[in-house]
Amino acid sequence: HLNDVKIHDIQLSRAGSFTLYASDVSSFNRLLNEFTTILAANGQPTAKIFVPRSIQRIKDTEMVAFVKRVDLEIPDNRITDALTKVGLDVVNVTRLNRKEGNIPTSTIKITFKDANNRNTFIHTGLQVDSMHFNAEAASQNKKPVQCYICLQYNHVAKYCKTKQQICAKCGDNHRIEQCTAAIDAIKCNNCKGKHLATANDCPNFLEQEKRMLNLINQYSSTSSPTTTSPLLHDSNEFPSLPNVYQRQQGLLQNDILDELINLLT
Repeated sequence: HLNDVKIHDIQLSRAGSFTLYASDVSSFNRLLNEFTTILAANGQPTAKIFVPRSIQRIKDTEMVAFVKRVDLEIPDNRITDALTKVGLDVVNVTRLNRKEGNIPTSTIKITFKDANNRNTFIHTGLQVDSMHFNAEAASQNKKPVQCYICLQYNHVAKYCKTKQQICAKCGDNHRIEQCTAAIDAIKCNNCKGKHLATANDCPNFLEQEKRMLNLINQYSSTSSPTTTSPLLHDSNEFPSLPNVYQRQQGLLQNDILDELINLLT
């Protein structure tokens, strides 16, 4: 049982799905990695784990490595064979192409099953017959995600709820290409400062950048954890599951809730 996991809230949706809110990073990772196994061992239906998009990006990046200056004559399947031969669990091997003309380059992108396989590969490198190539870990993207429609952070345009175009120059409802505001009328729609809403020196941008670094430090297995508390109850980080509504006390089924609590104690 997960007796050391700390849960500060359990919510039940109308569809009968439970949402568990972990109190700390350690508890979140335990739920992510062990909860489904424990449920299956106790004869319970398999749980679906929904990971916040920003955290999932961090974990996905941890599985990727790059190898440069690999001869064009070496095919992808030959690299895959070389990796599996030494016991590495590889998901995909792809030679990157130039954007112009779709021309193959000498850089290989390799995706592994997990961070442990990737980290082992970083230390050993790629050995193809008598040729050895150094490997590089994929870099975490530290730049905050900003919607180009509303110019707010933590979501992309595809998931923008307002769909109201905001000008990055003056803050009015039009595209920046259509803006006629004078230079001295520039106004950030986020912090109200005299700069573009997309400026990297915007206080809001710097705050979001710090937040991204905090997430990377906490959820990356290759980083040392920090003491800063994660924003686990942030609706942007933990968006509502499909068809999930606010908790309704009358719908809480005591027997199911007791079983969940029993598994976590």
